[in-house]
Amino acid sequence: MNLKKMLQSFLTAFGCVCLLLAAGCAHFERPYTYYEFDGLFVFYKTQDTAAYRDLLPRIFDMPDEPLMMAFVMDYYKMDKGTKPYREVAVSLLAKYKGKTGWHCLTMPVTSDDARVKGIKYLGFPKIMGDIDLVREPSTYTGILKLNNQTVMTLELAAKERNDVSVSESQWFEKLRGLPNFNLLDGKVYEPDFGGKANLLEVSRIYPDRIIVRTGSARLLCDPQAAGAHSERLAKVFGLKPSEMVLAYYFKNTFPLSFGLGAFR
Repeated sequence: MNLKKMLQSFLTAFGCVCLLLAAGCAHFERPYTYYEFDGLFVFYKTQDTAAYRDLLPRIFDMPDEPLMMAFVMDYYKMDKGTKPYREVAVSLLAKYKGKTGWHCLTMPVTSDDARVKGIKYLGFPKIMGDIDLVREPSTYTGILKLNNQTVMTLELAAKERNDVSVSESQWFEKLRGLPNFNLLDGKVYEPDFGGKANLLEVSRIYPDRIIVRTGSARLLCDPQAAGAHSERLAKVFGLKPSEMVLAYYFKNTFPLSFGLGAFR
């Protein structure tokens, strides 16, 4: 598998293909290229299985082990025809016809064009938001604001690049290859690039192109602030983590080009 295929399959596996898919949908009429992007990812358990089930559409079954994912991404270097933008997502692990994958609950984005096309073509629950990603030598902070109120803050205290625990390595392997389950026109739509790359392995093969730094994370959410946008968002951001299982900073400098043919 070449590097592009590895990255595409990773992005699909970890739900962050929604970043490339949905935001890139703004330019389905032509190929578009992401030259560089980075962001934060956190995977965590929650004890509130009743609220988890309530937020999961009935077409999906509960997974064997409830798990959530949140990310904050910054696509800061795009092709000439696409403005840089940022994106946040919160997803639940779900089962559909016996298969396990991610279902995105909300996806705030800073581009209205990406919001409109992401909803229309891919069924992502995209809304407008203010998003920031602060990078310091050993700490990274992603911030989401809705209606000028801070709804989510994701903080990562990062370790050195090669300092990866056995548990972290196991979670990278466990989570790879999971697809996305979107709802489009009332039906389940599963974007598929093929492949099941392990991001950690890919970063070790191409250390000059891809950076992965694991670490300890803190996820702070304000359901009351989210409730100013909608009652449902209050429930989404009210699902509190009970255990963080994996968190990392990810940076890619390998250009990735996509077009409509990649999704349909």
